[in-house]
Amino acid sequence: MSPRISVALLVVSVLAAVLLNASAYTVNEREQVVILQFGAPQDSHTEAGLYFKLPFIQEVRRFPKTLQLWQSESDITDLPTKDGKKIEVQAWAIWKITDPLQFVKVLRTVSQGDAAIKDRVRAAIRDEITSHDLTEVVRSSSRALSYSFQFQLSGGSDETASGTQPGQPETQVPIVKGRQKITEEIQQNVANRLRSAQGTDPQQEGRGVELVEVGISNIGFVPAVQEAAFARLTAFMESIASGYLNEGQQRKQEILNQTQAEVERILGEGEEQSNIIRGTVDAEIIGNYAKAITETGEFYNFTKTLEVNKKALAGKSRLILTTRSELFEMLKSVQPPPPQPAAVAEETTETSAQPLRAP
Repeated sequence: MSPRISVALLVVSVLAAVLLNASAYTVNEREQVVILQFGAPQDSHTEAGLYFKLPFIQEVRRFPKTLQLWQSESDITDLPTKDGKKIEVQAWAIWKITDPLQFVKVLRTVSQGDAAIKDRVRAAIRDEITSHDLTEVVRSSSRALSYSFQFQLSGGSDETASGTQPGQPETQVPIVKGRQKITEEIQQNVANRLRSAQGTDPQQEGRGVELVEVGISNIGFVPAVQEAAFARLTAFMESIASGYLNEGQQRKQEILNQTQAEVERILGEGEEQSNIIRGTVDAEIIGNYAKAITETGEFYNFTKTLEVNKKALAGKSRLILTTRSELFEMLKSVQPPPPQPAAVAEETTETSAQPLRAP
Protein backbone atom coordinates (compact mmCIF):
# COMPACT_ATOMS: atom_id res chain seq x y z
CA MET A 1 0.00 0.00 0.00
CA SER A 2 1.36 3.33 -1.04
CA PRO A 3 2.06 6.04 1.50
CA ARG A 4 -0.61 8.30 0.03
CA ILE A 5 -3.26 5.64 0.47
CA SER A 6 -2.15 5.04 4.05
CA VAL A 7 -2.35 8.75 4.89
CA ALA A 8 -5.75 9.00 3.26
CA LEU A 9 -7.06 6.04 5.23
CA LEU A 10 -5.67 7.54 8.42
CA VAL A 11 -7.33 10.87 7.70
CA VAL A 12 -10.61 9.14 6.89
CA SER A 13 -10.42 7.12 10.10
CA VAL A 14 -9.77 10.22 12.19
CA LEU A 15 -12.63 12.07 10.52
CA ALA A 16 -14.93 9.11 11.04
CA ALA A 17 -13.99 8.93 14.71
CA VAL A 18 -14.57 12.65 15.13
CA LEU A 19 -17.92 12.45 13.31
CA LEU A 20 -18.95 9.42 15.35
CA ASN A 21 -17.99 11.14 18.60
CA ALA A 22 -19.87 14.28 17.57
CA SER A 23 -23.00 12.39 16.54
CA ALA A 24 -23.28 9.64 19.19
CA TYR A 25 -24.30 10.23 22.80
CA THR A 26 -25.64 8.21 25.73
CA VAL A 27 -28.43 8.82 28.19
CA ASN A 28 -28.33 7.25 31.69
CA GLU A 29 -31.20 6.35 33.98
CA ARG A 30 -31.08 9.59 36.02
CA GLU A 31 -31.34 12.04 33.13
CA GLN A 32 -33.26 12.96 30.00
CA VAL A 33 -32.09 14.96 27.00
CA VAL A 34 -33.40 17.43 24.45
CA ILE A 35 -31.86 17.85 21.01
CA LEU A 36 -31.45 21.49 20.01
CA GLN A 37 -30.77 22.58 16.45
CA PHE A 38 -29.52 26.13 16.22
CA GLY A 39 -31.09 26.73 19.67
CA ALA A 40 -34.54 25.37 18.75
CA PRO A 41 -35.74 22.14 20.42
CA GLN A 42 -36.15 19.30 17.90
CA ASP A 43 -36.47 16.04 19.81
CA SER A 44 -36.19 14.54 23.29
CA HIS A 45 -35.21 11.20 24.82
CA THR A 46 -36.28 10.06 28.27
CA GLU A 47 -35.12 6.44 28.12
CA ALA A 48 -31.54 5.36 28.82
CA GLY A 49 -29.49 4.18 25.84
CA LEU A 50 -27.26 5.14 22.89
CA TYR A 51 -28.54 7.81 20.51
CA PHE A 52 -27.28 9.77 17.50
CA LYS A 53 -27.62 13.35 16.32
CA LEU A 54 -26.38 15.52 13.51
CA PRO A 55 -22.79 16.47 14.29
CA PHE A 56 -21.88 20.14 14.73
CA ILE A 57 -25.47 21.17 14.02
CA GLN A 58 -27.47 19.66 16.83
CA GLU A 59 -26.75 20.13 20.55
CA VAL A 60 -27.62 17.80 23.48
CA ARG A 61 -29.22 19.54 26.49
CA ARG A 62 -29.40 17.29 29.58
CA PHE A 63 -31.98 17.61 32.36
CA PRO A 64 -32.44 15.64 35.59
CA LYS A 65 -35.02 12.91 35.58
CA THR A 66 -35.10 12.71 39.37
CA LEU A 67 -37.34 14.65 41.74
CA GLN A 68 -36.37 18.27 42.43
CA LEU A 69 -36.82 20.01 45.79
CA TRP A 70 -37.59 23.69 46.16
CA GLN A 71 -37.49 25.34 49.58
CA SER A 72 -38.27 28.92 50.38
CA GLU A 73 -35.07 30.69 51.26
CA SER A 74 -36.97 33.47 53.02
CA ASP A 75 -40.36 33.52 54.71
CA ILE A 76 -43.51 34.53 52.90
CA THR A 77 -44.19 37.48 55.21
CA ASP A 78 -47.16 39.65 56.09
CA LEU A 79 -49.81 37.11 55.11
CA PRO A 80 -53.10 38.28 56.64
CA THR A 81 -55.48 35.46 57.48
CA LYS A 82 -59.22 35.86 57.13
CA ASP A 83 -59.52 36.76 60.83
CA GLY A 84 -56.82 39.45 60.58
CA LYS A 85 -53.78 37.58 61.97
CA LYS A 86 -50.54 38.38 60.14
CA ILE A 87 -48.24 35.38 59.81
CA GLU A 88 -45.04 34.20 58.13
CA VAL A 89 -44.93 30.96 56.15
CA GLN A 90 -42.07 28.73 55.00
CA ALA A 91 -43.01 26.33 52.20
CA TRP A 92 -41.45 23.59 50.09
CA ALA A 93 -42.34 21.78 46.88
CA ILE A 94 -41.25 18.63 45.07
CA TRP A 95 -41.45 18.67 41.28
CA LYS A 96 -40.08 16.87 38.27
CA ILE A 97 -39.70 17.34 34.51
CA THR A 98 -42.23 15.18 32.68
CA ASP A 99 -41.90 16.61 29.18
CA PRO A 100 -38.35 17.84 28.54
CA LEU A 101 -39.19 19.16 25.07
CA GLN A 102 -42.02 21.35 26.36
CA PHE A 103 -39.89 22.29 29.36
CA VAL A 104 -37.15 23.64 27.09
CA LYS A 105 -39.66 25.53 24.98
CA VAL A 106 -41.23 27.31 27.96
CA LEU A 107 -38.80 27.37 30.87
CA ARG A 108 -35.44 26.63 29.21
CA THR A 109 -33.41 25.79 32.39
CA VAL A 110 -33.81 24.05 35.73
CA SER A 111 -33.32 27.34 37.59
CA GLN A 112 -36.19 28.78 35.60
CA GLY A 113 -38.25 25.76 36.58
CA ASP A 114 -37.46 26.43 40.26
CA ALA A 115 -38.49 30.05 39.77
CA ALA A 116 -41.78 29.01 38.16
CA ILE A 117 -42.52 26.62 41.04
CA LYS A 118 -41.60 29.29 43.59
CA ASP A 119 -43.82 31.97 42.07
CA ARG A 120 -46.84 29.73 41.78
CA VAL A 121 -46.46 28.15 45.20
CA ARG A 122 -46.14 31.56 46.88
CA ALA A 123 -49.15 32.87 44.95
CA ALA A 124 -51.26 29.81 45.78
CA ILE A 125 -50.29 29.96 49.47
CA ARG A 126 -51.20 33.63 49.62
CA ASP A 127 -54.57 32.99 47.96
CA GLU A 128 -55.49 30.10 50.24
CA ILE A 129 -54.26 31.50 53.56
CA THR A 130 -55.95 34.85 53.10
CA SER A 131 -59.23 32.96 52.54
CA HIS A 132 -59.15 31.03 55.86
CA ASP A 133 -58.93 31.75 59.56
CA LEU A 134 -55.72 31.10 61.47
CA THR A 135 -57.17 28.07 63.26
CA GLU A 136 -57.99 26.48 59.89
CA VAL A 137 -54.40 27.06 58.71
CA VAL A 138 -52.61 25.63 61.75
CA ARG A 139 -54.98 22.82 62.79
CA SER A 140 -56.13 19.72 60.92
CA SER A 141 -58.98 18.51 63.16
CA SER A 142 -61.34 19.61 65.91
CA ARG A 143 -59.80 17.36 68.55
CA ALA A 144 -59.47 18.74 72.05
CA LEU A 145 -56.37 20.83 72.54
CA SER A 146 -53.71 19.75 75.03
CA TYR A 147 -51.61 22.37 76.76
CA SER A 148 -47.93 22.19 77.65
CA PHE A 149 -48.48 23.90 81.01
CA GLN A 150 -51.34 25.12 83.18
CA PHE A 151 -51.78 27.30 86.25
CA GLN A 152 -53.94 26.30 89.21
CA LEU A 153 -55.32 29.47 90.75
CA SER A 154 -56.75 29.83 94.21
CA GLY A 155 -60.24 29.72 92.78
CA GLY A 156 -59.61 26.15 91.56
CA SER A 157 -59.81 26.88 87.81
CA ASP A 158 -57.09 25.94 85.33
CA GLU A 159 -55.62 28.89 83.42
CA THR A 160 -53.70 28.13 80.25
CA ALA A 161 -50.74 30.05 78.87
CA SER A 162 -53.01 32.00 76.54
CA GLY A 163 -55.12 33.17 79.45
CA THR A 164 -58.26 31.29 78.42
CA GLN A 165 -59.86 28.44 80.24
CA PRO A 166 -60.22 25.04 78.53
CA GLY A 167 -63.67 24.57 77.14
CA GLN A 168 -64.23 28.15 76.08
CA PRO A 169 -65.34 28.73 72.44
CA GLU A 170 -62.02 30.43 71.59
CA THR A 171 -60.07 27.23 72.14
CA GLN A 172 -62.71 24.87 70.70
CA VAL A 173 -63.47 26.43 67.29
CA PRO A 174 -64.73 23.68 64.95
CA ILE A 175 -62.40 22.98 62.02
CA VAL A 176 -64.14 22.92 58.63
CA LYS A 177 -61.16 22.22 56.33
CA GLY A 178 -57.99 22.16 58.34
CA ARG A 179 -54.35 22.44 57.40
CA GLN A 180 -54.17 19.19 55.45
CA LYS A 181 -57.13 20.06 53.23
CA ILE A 182 -55.79 23.58 52.66
CA THR A 183 -52.41 22.12 51.66
CA GLU A 184 -54.13 19.85 49.15
CA GLU A 185 -55.95 22.85 47.70
CA ILE A 186 -52.64 24.73 47.44
CA GLN A 187 -51.14 21.79 45.55
CA GLN A 188 -54.10 21.65 43.18
CA ASN A 189 -53.91 25.41 42.67
CA VAL A 190 -50.20 25.23 41.78
CA ALA A 191 -50.79 22.30 39.43
CA ASN A 192 -53.53 24.26 37.62
CA ARG A 193 -51.26 27.28 37.29
CA LEU A 194 -48.48 25.12 35.83
CA ARG A 195 -50.87 23.63 33.27
CA SER A 196 -52.32 26.99 32.22
CA ALA A 197 -51.84 28.30 28.64
CA GLN A 198 -48.63 30.16 27.95
CA GLY A 199 -48.24 32.98 25.45
CA THR A 200 -50.57 33.74 22.59
CA ASP A 201 -50.72 30.20 21.20
CA PRO A 202 -53.65 28.38 22.83
CA GLN A 203 -52.17 25.05 21.80
CA GLN A 204 -49.04 25.70 23.85
CA GLU A 205 -50.31 24.29 27.12
CA GLY A 206 -48.27 23.33 30.12
CA ARG A 207 -44.64 23.77 30.98
CA GLY A 208 -43.44 20.18 30.90
CA VAL A 209 -43.25 19.94 34.71
CA GLU A 210 -45.36 18.18 37.29
CA LEU A 211 -45.85 19.18 40.91
CA VAL A 212 -45.45 16.05 43.01
CA GLU A 213 -46.12 17.50 46.44
CA VAL A 214 -46.22 20.82 48.24
CA GLY A 215 -46.17 21.54 51.95
CA ILE A 216 -45.80 24.18 54.66
CA SER A 217 -42.80 23.63 56.92
CA ASN A 218 -43.31 26.49 59.33
CA ILE A 219 -45.98 29.02 60.31
CA GLY A 220 -45.20 31.87 62.66
CA PHE A 221 -46.36 35.33 63.57
CA VAL A 222 -44.62 38.34 62.08
CA PRO A 223 -42.10 40.02 64.46
CA ALA A 224 -44.51 42.76 65.52
CA VAL A 225 -47.21 40.23 66.38
CA GLN A 226 -44.65 38.00 68.11
CA GLU A 227 -43.52 40.87 70.32
CA ALA A 228 -47.11 41.74 71.16
CA ALA A 229 -47.87 38.08 71.91
CA PHE A 230 -44.77 37.78 74.10
CA ALA A 231 -45.74 41.01 75.88
CA ARG A 232 -49.24 39.65 76.55
CA LEU A 233 -47.79 36.36 77.74
CA THR A 234 -45.32 38.20 79.99
CA ALA A 235 -48.11 40.31 81.44
CA PHE A 236 -50.21 37.21 82.00
CA MET A 237 -47.34 35.39 83.70
CA GLU A 238 -46.68 38.43 85.88
CA SER A 239 -50.35 38.55 86.85
CA ILE A 240 -50.18 34.85 87.76
CA ALA A 241 -47.01 35.47 89.79
CA SER A 242 -48.64 38.45 91.49
CA GLY A 243 -51.66 36.32 92.34
CA TYR A 244 -49.43 33.64 93.85
CA LEU A 245 -47.47 36.30 95.75
CA ASN A 246 -50.61 37.89 97.17
CA GLU A 247 -52.00 34.49 98.06
CA GLY A 248 -48.70 33.61 99.75
CA GLN A 249 -48.68 36.87 101.72
CA GLN A 250 -52.27 36.28 102.80
CA ARG A 251 -51.47 32.72 103.79
CA LYS A 252 -48.39 33.93 105.66
CA GLN A 253 -50.45 36.43 107.65
CA GLU A 254 -53.05 33.78 108.43
CA ILE A 255 -50.34 31.43 109.69
CA LEU A 256 -48.79 34.21 111.81
CA ASN A 257 -52.18 35.07 113.28
CA GLN A 258 -52.95 31.43 114.02
CA THR A 259 -49.51 30.99 115.58
CA GLN A 260 -49.91 34.13 117.73
CA ALA A 261 -53.35 32.98 118.86
CA GLU A 262 -51.97 29.54 119.67
CA VAL A 263 -49.06 31.06 121.63
CA GLU A 264 -51.41 33.30 123.60
CA ARG A 265 -53.70 30.37 124.29
CA ILE A 266 -50.80 28.25 125.51
CA LEU A 267 -49.47 31.11 127.68
CA GLY A 268 -52.93 31.69 129.11
CA GLU A 269 -53.38 28.02 129.91
CA GLY A 270 -49.88 27.93 131.45
CA GLU A 271 -50.61 31.00 133.57
CA GLU A 272 -53.89 29.49 134.68
CA GLN A 273 -52.23 26.23 135.61
CA SER A 274 -49.47 28.14 137.40
CA ASN A 275 -52.00 30.11 139.48
CA ILE A 276 -53.88 26.92 140.29
CA ILE A 277 -50.70 25.15 141.39
CA ARG A 278 -49.49 28.20 143.33
CA GLY A 279 -52.84 28.52 145.12
CA THR A 280 -52.84 24.82 145.92
CA VAL A 281 -49.32 24.99 147.35
CA ASP A 282 -50.11 28.12 149.36
CA ALA A 283 -53.20 26.45 150.76
CA GLU A 284 -51.15 23.40 151.70
CA ILE A 285 -48.53 25.62 153.36
CA ILE A 286 -51.15 27.53 155.32
CA GLY A 287 -52.82 24.28 156.32
CA ASN A 288 -49.56 22.79 157.45
CA TYR A 289 -48.73 26.02 159.29
CA ALA A 290 -52.06 26.02 161.08
CA LYS A 291 -51.69 22.35 161.90
CA ALA A 292 -48.23 22.98 163.35
CA ILE A 293 -49.57 25.86 165.43
CA THR A 294 -52.40 23.70 166.71
CA GLU A 295 -50.09 20.84 167.65
CA THR A 296 -47.41 23.05 169.29
CA GLY A 297 -49.52 25.85 170.64
CA GLU A 298 -47.81 26.35 174.04
CA PHE A 299 -44.33 26.24 172.57
CA TYR A 300 -45.38 28.61 169.84
CA ASN A 301 -46.83 31.02 172.38
CA PHE A 302 -43.65 30.76 174.41
CA THR A 303 -41.40 31.48 171.44
CA LYS A 304 -43.61 34.31 170.28
CA THR A 305 -43.59 35.81 173.79
CA LEU A 306 -39.81 35.64 173.81
CA GLU A 307 -39.64 37.32 170.44
CA VAL A 308 -41.97 40.09 171.62
CA ASN A 309 -39.99 40.63 174.84
CA LYS A 310 -36.75 40.58 172.88
CA LYS A 311 -37.98 43.30 170.60
CA ALA A 312 -39.45 45.28 173.57
CA LEU A 313 -36.22 45.13 175.60
CA ALA A 314 -33.98 46.11 172.71
CA GLY A 315 -31.43 48.82 173.39
CA LYS A 316 -31.11 50.37 176.92
CA SER A 317 -34.67 49.81 178.01
CA ARG A 318 -35.41 48.67 181.57
CA LEU A 319 -38.31 46.43 182.45
CA ILE A 320 -40.07 46.52 185.85
CA LEU A 321 -42.14 43.42 186.45
CA THR A 322 -44.74 42.76 189.09
CA THR A 323 -45.20 39.45 190.69
CA ARG A 324 -48.37 38.93 188.73
CA SER A 325 -46.91 39.43 185.27
CA GLU A 326 -46.66 36.49 182.92
CA LEU A 327 -43.03 37.19 182.20
CA PHE A 328 -42.21 37.12 185.90
CA GLU A 329 -44.04 33.85 186.25
CA MET A 330 -42.18 32.51 183.23
CA LEU A 331 -38.81 33.53 184.64
CA LYS A 332 -39.77 32.15 187.98
CA SER A 333 -40.58 28.79 186.51
CA VAL A 334 -37.18 28.47 184.93
CA GLN A 335 -35.13 25.74 186.62
CA PRO A 336 -31.79 26.77 188.09
CA PRO A 337 -28.73 25.77 186.10
CA PRO A 338 -26.67 22.77 187.18
CA PRO A 339 -23.65 23.31 189.46
CA GLN A 340 -20.56 24.71 187.76
CA PRO A 341 -16.88 25.03 188.68
CA ALA A 342 -15.80 27.85 190.99
CA ALA A 343 -14.47 30.15 188.30
CA VAL A 344 -17.54 29.72 186.20
CA ALA A 345 -19.75 30.13 189.27
CA GLU A 346 -18.17 33.48 190.15
CA GLU A 347 -18.64 34.74 186.63
CA THR A 348 -22.21 33.57 186.70
CA THR A 349 -22.81 35.27 190.07
CA GLU A 350 -21.44 38.56 188.81
CA THR A 351 -23.59 38.28 185.75
CA SER A 352 -26.73 37.48 187.68
CA ALA A 353 -26.09 40.44 189.99
CA GLN A 354 -26.42 42.86 187.13
CA PRO A 355 -29.84 44.39 186.47
CA LEU A 356 -32.03 42.75 183.84
CA ARG A 357 -31.63 44.43 180.46
CA ALA A 358 -32.66 43.71 177.06
CA PRO A 359 -30.05 42.10 174.91
